[in-house]
Amino acid sequence: MKIVIVGGNHAGIAAARRIREDYPEDEVYIFEKSHEVGFVSQTIPLFLMGQQKLDTQGNYTNPDEIRKLGINLYIETEVTSVDVKEKLVKYKNEEKKEYGEIVYDKLIMASGSYPSLPPTGGKVGESLFLIKDKHDALVLDHFVQHAKHVAVIGAGLVGVEVSRILAKRGLQVTLIHARKRILNDYLDDVMSIETEKQLEKEGIRVLLNMRARNYETVEKKLIRRPRVKISLGIDDDITVDGVIVSTGFRPNSYLLAGQVETGDKGAILVDKYMHSSNPDILAVGDCATTYMDLIDRNVYNPHASDAFRQGAVAGINIHEKKQPIGLTTGTYRFNMEDFFIAKTGLTLFEAMEQGWDADFVNYRNEVINSDDFASGCLVYERKTHKVLGIQVLGTRDISYYVNTFSYAIQTDAVIEDLEFSDFYFEHGYKDPMSFASKVLHLIREKEKEALANQEEDNS
Repeated sequence: MKIVIVGGNHAGIAAARRIREDYPEDEVYIFEKSHEVGFVSQTIPLFLMGQQKLDTQGNYTNPDEIRKLGINLYIETEVTSVDVKEKLVKYKNEEKKEYGEIVYDKLIMASGSYPSLPPTGGKVGESLFLIKDKHDALVLDHFVQHAKHVAVIGAGLVGVEVSRILAKRGLQVTLIHARKRILNDYLDDVMSIETEKQLEKEGIRVLLNMRARNYETVEKKLIRRPRVKISLGIDDDITVDGVIVSTGFRPNSYLLAGQVETGDKGAILVDKYMHSSNPDILAVGDCATTYMDLIDRNVYNPHASDAFRQGAVAGINIHEKKQPIGLTTGTYRFNMEDFFIAKTGLTLFEAMEQGWDADFVNYRNEVINSDDFASGCLVYERKTHKVLGIQVLGTRDISYYVNTFSYAIQTDAVIEDLEFSDFYFEHGYKDPMSFASKVLHLIREKEKEALANQEEDNS
């Protein structure tokens, strides 16, 4: 069988490796438009912090390693069209002036995503900066060495990370977010507010409920970079040296537009076996949807760990549907140097929106004789105490709890299942109780208070 994979990053590589392992007789072709494979974008924050080098630590594999597996890898080669009726892929290498086509038996789309850019007159790499690939990181690092004031548009994962990094590098940072709370897709308000306080403590100006309406170049001299004026509304303009756009990503699904069924944000709609609406086409990674079990629907959820899982599952199912992907809970750990954030499952808002009879408890534990702390927010179903989600943050890292609670969600565990689990003792905190024991204690206290109020009302 001849299998063509469009895209040579996490999802595509994972699929190719699994096909080579399970079906060694198959011919596997990967087409990747960049000059490298296996770049980890999570390296970019670490590079900007000065902790890792992009040239030696940014990629977990290289073209030679992939080819040694018997995989036909074409780099610097862009797929220009896909004809699903003819099962024909056309491609080109502009540098070598090479153009070709290949007929496939099965196609795996692993074409990734692209940054979502607001309407603007600014020039990317000069006054506007993205954070997606190695080139973006190098350009931004060079700009930062000469800049004094930057604006970051969008307070999602990347926006908050880069804001903290640039503030630590001595820049004046203004973080602009269109919603009422930062990290609103990941944290409940109580945890978002805690994070906002930390950012402000670090000197970052946070502007909420404000949208960048327009960007305008206001100065451009031969010996200076242009500056940018951002219009936020009436009398709310700010002028900065550059703008970092971090407003999310969109799926690179245009090659199959109108040829397969698409879903959330135009991502290729796939089932739990990574198959699209066309039986000979699978889709994985940032170009495909992800089925979120707790909300019972397919959503666009670009995430590296999901890309690896989806790619491997697609490789197993390339001949026939054999292995469904495991339950997805949306597990994240952010690259927050000396301030740690992680989450899995639903926020309280998401849980209630999906019809769960949900509530939450918030727990903060301080370190003895120190300003360090760890904080957690547990979302649960009232009647059963089923775990629905957890968020943790603080200057002490307790993000490992997130993996434990992700597994608890996947196994339909209730809080009581974890109360007396054999976790290692964490010394140094003012409250020595384990996290699971503490949140269950808070739930019991909350329920006692609710019962007392109900009895008072009845009397």
